[in-house]
Amino acid sequence: MAHRNGLILITRHLILSAVLAFSAAGAAFSQEYSSEENLNPRTGFPEIEEKPFIMLNEGIAFTQINRIEINEARSNFVREDYLIGAYFAVQTKNLRPVDSIGIISVYYPFYHTFNGMRQTTKQILLYAVDLFYAPFFETDMWKYVRLKFAPGLHTTYQLTDEYHMLYFGMEILLGAELPAARCWTVLVDGMLTVDYANLGSNRIIQPFDYAWQYRLNAGVRYSRKGINKFAYLEGRRKSSNHYTTERQEK
Repeated sequence: MAHRNGLILITRHLILSAVLAFSAAGAAFSQEYSSEENLNPRTGFPEIEEKPFIMLNEGIAFTQINRIEINEARSNFVREDYLIGAYFAVQTKNLRPVDSIGIISVYYPFYHTFNGMRQTTKQILLYAVDLFYAPFFETDMWKYVRLKFAPGLHTTYQLTDEYHMLYFGMEILLGAELPAARCWTVLVDGMLTVDYANLGSNRIIQPFDYAWQYRLNAGVRYSRKGINKFAYLEGRRKSSNHYTTERQEK
């Protein structure tokens, strides 16, 4: 009985010690948090130090649109359109919980094939417009190159000789950002789409079984807010100045 009472007293003592220790740690953490955080006097919430902003990207764009009709009695019908144009993108920075990117691209077709054979268009005014939006994830390789990944949705309108084509599907963007100078960044993006191609005027007369696109964007960004802390030109200039100073000191 005495042994049991001793175990109960020891257990109570340990529980009480643990509660006091957690309470002290919580008080220290809250005091440290309140002292480190700069609270907004109007809202009472922590002040946003890295405020969100947007950056604008622009450049040239290329895409290859592929469409397949499955035929059981003969070979499949494969159509490929090659288009070139320009793109404009709006990209967020410091937005929580995740940044996002929206891209609009305008294309003009310059080459067409049907089962590998080149085709001549009947109309001159042919074009395509694409819209893409996705959450945006970014990492870097030792600050020399920033890598980005954006999975999202896209839609494409394409005017062909026969139809008003309308595509809708998933798109994955993989890209790299090269910090050329303090405010200038070179952008290279590759994209792959998987589409449903029967939303336009072709859906009854000529539906397609499969459709996908390959895209490539090459552009630049100039931003005074999204500056590059490490840049190729700035780094070489600092390295050259440092080397010159060392030689003068010697």
